[in-house]
Amino acid sequence: MKSLYIIALFTLSINAYAQDSKQKTELQEASHLKESKEFEAKMMKEAQARSAEKRSTTLASEQGLEVKNKPAATQSPANNSNKVLPNTASLEEILATIPGRESRKNRVTTNTKSTVAGIPNTATLEEIKKTIPKN
Repeated sequence: MKSLYIIALFTLSINAYAQDSKQKTELQEASHLKESKEFEAKMMKEAQARSAEKRSTTLASEQGLEVKNKPAATQSPANNSNKVLPNTASLEEILATIPGRESRKNRVTTNTKSTVAGIPNTATLEEIKKTIPKN
């Protein structure tokens, strides 16, 4: 019998708690709804203000009709062969930044042609045998 009273009071308390939490959520939803409506009204006013400002400008189709003066090129393409773009480095400057590397202008050439005493390519077998030392 006690268990019946306990179960009945337990279900009644759960029901009352659920109704109370439902009322709280409805109040919260109402406040959120009110805030969202206020925000939407504010955004609509801002959008109307922006659209009024844009109407004073020219249309996109009319903007292309304006004639814009371009400055004439003072240099011909033939004169630009050795020119580099601004804020760029030349190949020599890049190579000079590598440590332990000499620039092309300062490099001493060691690939000079020197005559080496030896046998010509057309030497005969007897001439080649004469150059071999005998021990």
